[in-house]
Amino acid sequence: MKRALQRQRAIEILLVEDSPTDRLVTVTAIEQSGIHHSLHVVDNGVDAMAFLRRQGRFEAAPRPDLLLLDLNMPKMDGREVLSQIKRDPLLRFIPVVVLTTSSAEEDITWAYGEHANSYITKPVDFTRFSAALETLGKYWFEVVTLPPASAFEGIVAPSAPTRRATASLEPLHVLLIEDSETDALLVRTALECSQGRQFRLSHTTRLSDAEQIIADGVAVDVVLTDLGLPDSRGVATYRRIQAAARGVPVIVLTNFDDEATGLEALREGAHDYLLKGELTGRALQRAVRYAIDRKAIQSQLLQSQRLEAVGQLAGGVAHDFNNLLTIIQANASFLESSSDPRDIAECAMEISAAAERGAMLTRQLLAFSRTQVLEANPIDLNNVVASTSQMLRRVIGDVNVELRLGSELPPILGDVGMIEQVLINLAVNARDAMPGGGRLTLGTRYERLTPSSARTLDGQAYAGEFVVLDVQDTGDGIEPGVLDQIWDPFFTTKASGVGTGIGLTTVYGIVQQHRGWIRVHSKIDDGTSFEVYLPVSSRQLTEANGAGASPASDTSTGAGKTVLVVDDERAIRASVTRVLAANGFSVIEADSGEKALRVWERRGDAIDVVLADLTIPDGMGGRELADRLRARSADVRIVFSSGYSADAMLVELQLRRGVTFLQKPYSAAQLLDIVNAACGLDSDD
Repeated sequence: MKRALQRQRAIEILLVEDSPTDRLVTVTAIEQSGIHHSLHVVDNGVDAMAFLRRQGRFEAAPRPDLLLLDLNMPKMDGREVLSQIKRDPLLRFIPVVVLTTSSAEEDITWAYGEHANSYITKPVDFTRFSAALETLGKYWFEVVTLPPASAFEGIVAPSAPTRRATASLEPLHVLLIEDSETDALLVRTALECSQGRQFRLSHTTRLSDAEQIIADGVAVDVVLTDLGLPDSRGVATYRRIQAAARGVPVIVLTNFDDEATGLEALREGAHDYLLKGELTGRALQRAVRYAIDRKAIQSQLLQSQRLEAVGQLAGGVAHDFNNLLTIIQANASFLESSSDPRDIAECAMEISAAAERGAMLTRQLLAFSRTQVLEANPIDLNNVVASTSQMLRRVIGDVNVELRLGSELPPILGDVGMIEQVLINLAVNARDAMPGGGRLTLGTRYERLTPSSARTLDGQAYAGEFVVLDVQDTGDGIEPGVLDQIWDPFFTTKASGVGTGIGLTTVYGIVQQHRGWIRVHSKIDDGTSFEVYLPVSSRQLTEANGAGASPASDTSTGAGKTVLVVDDERAIRASVTRVLAANGFSVIEADSGEKALRVWERRGDAIDVVLADLTIPDGMGGRELADRLRARSADVRIVFSSGYSADAMLVELQLRRGVTFLQKPYSAAQLLDIVNAACGLDSDD
């Protein structure tokens, strides 16, 4: 699909957005959609209308094929822009997608009443937004810009455009699991006689072979499976294929004497069941299409429920951040009037701990909002647990933290930051289950699972070597009826406005990215245990010594080195300057890319490293600044920084955390480490 789109002319997209952060999110989502496009950006409604009407400085502007419109903007808000567009006979056919933070029913109703083509609530979900844009691209190139009817010989019916669009779609991939060659031939014949959407059939006779096909990453649109196979029988067959092909609709095939099993599979979530003796071509095609359509409707319903839950999430986040801001403000105010060194030290520790908790919450939100890039290296889980436990003791209050670490554990292959996030989320969850205090035990151990022991242990388990992280608390426990819901987004048993409901969802996603799984044991009034199984790495720890973040430097000797700090936030520039200057560096500040370029023109030969924010508003951002600087000096050393999750940019710009990218918020030690490395101060030279 994406390759086909790229053979056409670029889609002209006009983005009307005044928020620099939201612009970056939207631009990244557009780029990830794979649509061949040309993007134009304005930050207010007046310029948007001038662009559309080709007035003033926009006289040579192209006519947009798609408009992405924020509602709340200066000069003229998006509501007026939408109304003017849809009243203008020359503009009203331009598709308009409304992007806004409001999920209020009256705003949604108004937007569609004004003939908006779509309404998307910010923050943008990358995956769904990219899918929506790709659908718009498909509509534009396969329906709107079809060749004239004369190009299609013999197709003259009024519904021809629909037929042509349908014919150009990729065939639906059906995976058939059936050991009877007669029944398999019946299914193949039924699908081949389709008069509409075409089907592509893959056939296997064993469930294990089908599981391997899916594990190999083959895209499947629907699964047809017999419930009586050589290596699996009954409802267990459905359960296994449903677990392997998560998100793919499954239709089961049964004989007349086994109809009850088909009904049981239907109750467990199968999208349909068909009796082989009544299997006609029309019935099979209808069942396949219905299963796919039903899955799409379920996805839309899930998105609707997710939007409704955004309000719950916002309440929890606001509650947590307000608590943190209260701690910071109270201690900062006290510092202004106190001269006692002990008070100063204590206040500084409280502020630092609150900042760590805020950073943790932000990472949690970013991890939940989209899939992060896994930077996998061999790591020692004991070291991660031991170092993280020091911070946890400050964060989780009146809870006694105990370590029970296994000896001589093999390394696991993982991302240190993500594993820390798993540990922190589970620990904070445990703390909330022990409001009156208690004991939190963090343990590790090695386990080797055979195929039989894996099947006995857990439905998600598989054979191999694993290091297990065991997080146990002595809290209230989890109700048996709630255990199946704890991984669901926004599900929480806490009071309204307390907690976000995404902590355990984040844990589950990270563990899956590491090819692991989690076992939960809980008993009311007797605590809960989370056992996280992580596969052992075949690589040795020595290979990762230089791959992860380096330990904080004890001292820094930046004498003779000059750093150009580019950030639009005055307080950030002041803080960075204070830390670097105290460690011997000379610092030059610039609050925009343009000023940074002017500084480079005058003093470029004296600058050793540039520390640039990626998302500078109202002008040149860090990415464009880097391109300009490299055009002047190919060997310029640049470190990027951002408060926004930069996972897409890590891939696109080939950045590495702790080497060429510094994630906000960061500590003084992290700042010094990355600047020292960029200046070559920690090398052997």
